[in-house]
Amino acid sequence: MNQIGKSFGTYFFDNVFLTPASIDAGVVVPSAEFRFELWHSSTSPMQLAGVTQTGAFGIELEGITSGALASFESVDYKVFLNQANGLVDYRASFDFGSGSEYSFRLAASMSVVMPERIDWSTQPEMSIQYLTEVIESFDGTEQRVALRDTPRCSLSYLYSMIDEQQYHFDNKLATSTGNMLIPLWPLQCRLSRGISIGDARISLADLSAHLASSETILISENDRHEVLSVESVEGLEVALVTLAKNDFSESAIVVPLRIAYPSDESNSTSILRGFDQHTVTFDLDETQIQKPTPVDDFERLNARPIFPFRPDRSKDVTTQYNRRREILDPLIGARSIYDRTRGTVKILGQTFTFFSEQERKRFEDFAEIMNGAQGEFYTEGPGQAFELSEDIVVPTYKIRIKNSGYSNFANNSSLTPIVAIKLYNGTTIYRTILIATINPDGTETITTKESTNNLKISDIETIVPLYLARFDSDEFRYIFDTNEVSTITKNIRQLLYADPAIDTASAITI
Repeated sequence: MNQIGKSFGTYFFDNVFLTPASIDAGVVVPSAEFRFELWHSSTSPMQLAGVTQTGAFGIELEGITSGALASFESVDYKVFLNQANGLVDYRASFDFGSGSEYSFRLAASMSVVMPERIDWSTQPEMSIQYLTEVIESFDGTEQRVALRDTPRCSLSYLYSMIDEQQYHFDNKLATSTGNMLIPLWPLQCRLSRGISIGDARISLADLSAHLASSETILISENDRHEVLSVESVEGLEVALVTLAKNDFSESAIVVPLRIAYPSDESNSTSILRGFDQHTVTFDLDETQIQKPTPVDDFERLNARPIFPFRPDRSKDVTTQYNRRREILDPLIGARSIYDRTRGTVKILGQTFTFFSEQERKRFEDFAEIMNGAQGEFYTEGPGQAFELSEDIVVPTYKIRIKNSGYSNFANNSSLTPIVAIKLYNGTTIYRTILIATINPDGTETITTKESTNNLKISDIETIVPLYLARFDSDEFRYIFDTNEVSTITKNIRQLLYADPAIDTASAITI
């Protein structure tokens, strides 16, 4: 009772508003820009006496700092971060002479930029690792569970430093404790034309998917560099949030930037007093990871993708045979050995070489679609399955082949139920094997689920087994020779006790 009633107008009229009044930007990069608005609800113009700034080192405020401000008219302000380092705690207080303080506050953490060029004499590496738990049963079957939504990514670089670069780099690496902006040097792109001061767009000669998904990029030419924020990417054109402050020639490179932390341990070798080499590994911030959306255009068989990448045959393809056995050794007397699984589990060790970033990105897309190591796919074996002993003239389900040991098909789960018949004209035919028998003349006959017609031995390049498989490891380590040529070595494990049934409607011809 006897209390003064308060209404909306009590708070609204004759007041000053900042929208927003506070910004907690988290991790920011140099050249970042933030906007806010100021307006008042007085019935007459208000006189702004001045603006007091604290924590403004390396920070620039753009907007009206004194003068009369009209009623209900918004005044735009911009805050630019230029040379700020470490933690940013900026406050701008607007004085209207009324004794009240109207303040805008910006809190952020500035990343340290690492624009130094790497030494390509030691190949840089990029590791993408998924956390997959493998639960394996006694008979060789397994269940895999992905425990991480986003993969863990790390970069390993070698830096060679001389003269003043040496101690400047050493001091930066030794004193920095926070996050850094790390260029993805192997994923760099080229300019199609130079950059002039004041340009709002840059034109690229080529574009990588990682650069297209970046919010921040680095322009580097010789010993000069500039960090720019990306507004949008359309085709080979990159629109910038702020105008370019430096000019660069067409020989400059454009590199995507990522927020990362240096590993707990880094190594440095002092070859001469004025020449050092630093080996540094950077772990990308998983909470702010920027990965391009994978493109799924892979051929599928029985609802599973077909592994489309051919191994580099200039490097050996290895096959490991793992037998599932139970061995009882009582220390006294003979051992007792029996097979838990007939046959062996094959692990194929293959090296893949990519001659362009697009090829490597396609492999990266396949790995991501497979959720690291748990996805099942079909992959070709490195050798032949068998050879035909005679041409096929009329439609038939039975194919006569040379003696290859496929007569053990029913008693051995390691023999693949699917084969890929590759023809010289580029066509691939998939056939599902139901049973195999041996003939009196030493040949074998396989019965397939699909009918085959008009197939000559002279038209066949090779017949290879098609394994149902998984990646043996959930880590994908790419080694870069150049920004275009890269390699990866992977082990691919054959799966046993998988569903061998193939829908005939899904048997595709490529």
